[in-house]
Amino acid sequence: MRDHILTVEEVRAYGRPISPKVSEEKLLSYIYETERLSVKPLLGDRLFSIVMEKLKSGEVLADEDPVKMLLDGGEYTDQHGGFHIFSGLKMAMSYYVYAQYVMDGDFQPTRAGMVVKEGGYSQHISSKERSDCYNNALSTAQSFMNEVVLFVRHQFPDFYRYGNTNAASPQHSIIIRKIGE
Repeated sequence: MRDHILTVEEVRAYGRPISPKVSEEKLLSYIYETERLSVKPLLGDRLFSIVMEKLKSGEVLADEDPVKMLLDGGEYTDQHGGFHIFSGLKMAMSYYVYAQYVMDGDFQPTRAGMVVKEGGYSQHISSKERSDCYNNALSTAQSFMNEVVLFVRHQFPDFYRYGNTNAASPQHSIIIRKIGE
């Protein structure tokens, strides 16, 4: 039984490396944000609900189940005979989670406000480097999500609504170009 599409272990397995010292609670909040802000608008409420119900039921999904393929990726042929390989929703989500991790990174809430914890021998990246890393991860996530959009259009045409791709289209995402001076 699962509460989310992606587990913390899958985030660490599919995406870019995230320190094992990052708390599970923090990663779960990024997973929840990704599900609600990037995945649900893309899939639509009905398909999102179907995916969540299948995961919550704990049933083992057969290899030919389209929901399993949506989650894990695979190969398919579209209605025009075109062959496609895609990485799946879990891969796309792991990069969205990584992008959130990069932006939130080492900020810590305290009673005095948000602070950056300073380590003994480490050096923090600049705002520009953080922004570049975030934009790179977000661009990768959007590329993987565009593959998912194509699969959903083919495999779940009753659920796909043209123009419902806000989460996967770059023109509807915030891309940080410059932070600070």
